[in-house]
Amino acid sequence: SEPEAMPKVLKSVGELSWDEEASAKGPITLKCTSGNWSSALLQASGRGGFVMKVVVVRGCSIMAGIAPADADISGAAFLRNVGHHICLYRLTWYGEGGIENRTVVGLPQNRLALGEKLHLRYVLKPQPELAVSLDGKSFTPVPAQLKHVDYVPCVSLCNGEVTVEIEHLGASQHDASEGRKLIPERLWQDRLF
Repeated sequence: SEPEAMPKVLKSVGELSWDEEASAKGPITLKCTSGNWSSALLQASGRGGFVMKVVVVRGCSIMAGIAPADADISGAAFLRNVGHHICLYRLTWYGEGGIENRTVVGLPQNRLALGEKLHLRYVLKPQPELAVSLDGKSFTPVPAQLKHVDYVPCVSLCNGEVTVEIEHLGASQHDASEGRKLIPERLWQDRLF
């Protein structure tokens, strides 16, 4: 993977705040003190995708996921109609077109504890895929049919606070794992006996 990048807010709506200076040195902390939903699209320039790491600092009405870079993120309705999001309180997945799935296989059926980290991995090849993990090692794919659009990390919250880190994946990272699977086959085909 490529070095971790300092997340930058591309677009935000609502009463969301963050410290630009502090986020230039490390993870970004997004805060919302309002009872209304606020959202932000974050920059992700990895050619192969990204891993977004989200830690709940305060609150329970928090969603993390992906949305098209050009999405209209105004209003809470966008969470059910645009992109794919995980509710960190109930670990419920919401997808484009109003999909709601109460369980994501591989995740506990309760909420994410304060200070616990949720990892969301988005890869572009061979097919776009969104997967989630609590340990950052064993990822479970979200049962979603992702479109071939420019998805970026998205965070929405209502009266809460989260820290976000983004690790960019190189274009060849996913391809490299595929290549490792083919090595024994190539050795057999290239044998000299």
